Amino acid sequence: MKGRMVWVLAALLASLGVLAVACGDDEGGGGGDATPTVASTATPSPAVSALELFDCANAYPGTEPDASNFPLRLADDGGRQVDFAAPPSKIVSLSAAAVEVLYAIGAGDQLVAGDLYSDCPAAAAELEHLDSFTPSVEAITALAPDLVILGFPATDLQDALAGLGVASFLVEPPPDVSGVLDQMDLLGQVTGHPKEAGDYVAGMNARIDEIIAGLPEAEPPAVFHEVDNTLYSAGPGSFVGDLYDILEALNIADETGEPFPQMSNEAVIAAAPEVIILADEEAGESAETVSARPGWDSIPAVQNGRIHPVDPDIVSRPGPRLIEALQTLAALLYPQ
Repeated sequence: MKGRMVWVLAALLASLGVLAVACGDDEGGGGGDATPTVASTATPSPAVSALELFDCANAYPGTEPDASNFPLRLADDGGRQVDFAAPPSKIVSLSAAAVEVLYAIGAGDQLVAGDLYSDCPAAAAELEHLDSFTPSVEAITALAPDLVILGFPATDLQDALAGLGVASFLVEPPPDVSGVLDQMDLLGQVTGHPKEAGDYVAGMNARIDEIIAGLPEAEPPAVFHEVDNTLYSAGPGSFVGDLYDILEALNIADETGEPFPQMSNEAVIAAAPEVIILADEEAGESAETVSARPGWDSIPAVQNGRIHPVDPDIVSRPGPRLIEALQTLAALLYPQ
């Protein structure tokens, strides 16, 4: 499986409870109080509404963490109470999404490692990179971190780290965009950057408001979002599915009631999506391969040439690039 597709499929695997901990592998490879809204009614300040898109090519220098709220105790997404005597200064993040968040809120200088797919922003290339699918306790502790951020539940790993005196904090894949913003606020508290996180979240909310206000008064299209070429999709209870809800699209996966359902050829054909979004181009899928699938020539999206590959890192990582994700999908759903 290509690295750029891994995050979404990892969320699926995590929901099925199949991620493992390899304590002997040396090949290292929400409980916050803030509850930002997706669409606020407050008038944003010019600075907030001018929030720039998070760009992987840009530098995101760190700022000095604010220790005035420490010591503090926060609950992670698994319900564990974690005590922080001071802002952590050596963070290992086993989540590429959390790495992007930390750089966005000024906490990038506190990172010492990301996971194997932490490739944004450019500064992340200078980090150590560890395997988050089979995480090694030895590889993690060799970096002497004072905090390990997990992107998926791994009770055994957290217990092992606790036994060695290393704090860990779980931020699970959020079910919606509001959950993403909540996690950004929470990570701001954890790292000593509550103001930077709050400002960034406010700016993102303002940009989301602008995107919603700019949606055309048109019949929303039916859409099929292809996570991989075995027809896994993104439905209700997933961050990706919520992007389509915000954009008022008719997601054909909604009828499954599952966050990451595997759909059948027959179900996709019967649903007749008007737009097909491909998040699996690097697995060899394209408008040509989709059009050649048996029976898919009857689908309106195929007939009208509305099959669009997208960068899965942009549309699947729940972090500061969700504004770019919304803008990208809005342009494909409503080209007029």
